[in-house]
Amino acid sequence: MSQRFYENLVEPILKEHFPDLSYTACRIGLGSEVLGYDTEISADHDYGPCLQVILAEERFPAAAVQIMDVLDSVLPATFEGWAVHYPTNVRPPRDSEEGMLGSDHGVEVYTIAAWCDRFLGRVFPTELTARDWLSYSEQTLLTVTAGAVFRDDAGELNALRARLAYFPRDIWLYKLAAQWGRIAEERAYVGRAGDVGDELGSRVIATRMVGNIMRLAMLIERRYAPYPKWFGTAFSRLACASDLAPLLEQVLAARTWRERESALVEACRFVAELQISRGIPGAIAPVIGSLKDRPYRFIDSVKIFDAIRAAIKDEDLRLLPEFGGADQFLSSNFVLAVPTYASAATGALLGSGLTNQSQKMTAAAMHMLEKKVWAQRSYRV
Repeated sequence: MSQRFYENLVEPILKEHFPDLSYTACRIGLGSEVLGYDTEISADHDYGPCLQVILAEERFPAAAVQIMDVLDSVLPATFEGWAVHYPTNVRPPRDSEEGMLGSDHGVEVYTIAAWCDRFLGRVFPTELTARDWLSYSEQTLLTVTAGAVFRDDAGELNALRARLAYFPRDIWLYKLAAQWGRIAEERAYVGRAGDVGDELGSRVIATRMVGNIMRLAMLIERRYAPYPKWFGTAFSRLACASDLAPLLEQVLAARTWRERESALVEACRFVAELQISRGIPGAIAPVIGSLKDRPYRFIDSVKIFDAIRAAIKDEDLRLLPEFGGADQFLSSNFVLAVPTYASAATGALLGSGLTNQSQKMTAAAMHMLEKKVWAQRSYRV
């Protein structure tokens, strides 16, 4: 609908009133429709034809207000039965000084720098660092890589989308390893809780494990994971979902911890073998393990974690502990939705004030500490 709104209304208006204007037109940013998951229920708030017009920095001061004045006066009240003017709490301010300009209709005007600053929390004059990549939730990256570009005269937006399309190799492997680390943290707890009669606690842990396996599958298929409302929908569209989802449903439907544990073993075996079939560096065959002859079975995810991490070429990244990216160690939707908050949390773990040399030394020290932590985990489970 937004594309038709642009092609049938906005584009002709801009062509008539600003025939020499070079610009970008797109529908990116927030909203279920950007992800392609909106339904009829989505239309009960902040819903209607919407698009962003992006101008070059040098053209914005003179052209933005003129463009908005024309659109305010010419756009009709409705389009395809939907209100063109509608309330929303995410419109840019009606103030052109910050490189952004909004109105009460669905057309927003930005510079690319202002859009990045508003939705990503920073501008990208150079390539992203590892810290940049790890500080973003994958949903935040979807605000720019999902949606659609209708026109991009300068190519600036498409270039940004290409840069953020997916994680670089080593970041990807680090997040994959970290996800196996998440699974390793509670690998024996489903059985341990159930063994003392705590089936509810066992079920809660198993549910968390299912979410970790789903996120692992998203990483294996190189797909950004959206925020929780649409996480299951995105998972269901993976190539592996038709085979993996029934295994995960068995975990959730199990009435006893032994059934639950058995289904988790099969689900972890499946994703471990999926990694091998996809040619993921460092992927190894899954091995069923246990600890101290206790009657709890699991895929030895620590071995998989170690093997994938060993394939990371960047030494600093390889030495980091397994906390992963922001949305792997944070669960607060509020924090993850605000890039500056997620960046602050990630920076605290990475030692944001350190020099490169001291950061490398600290990473090495953390790696040694991590080995002790794994030993303690193995003992405690």
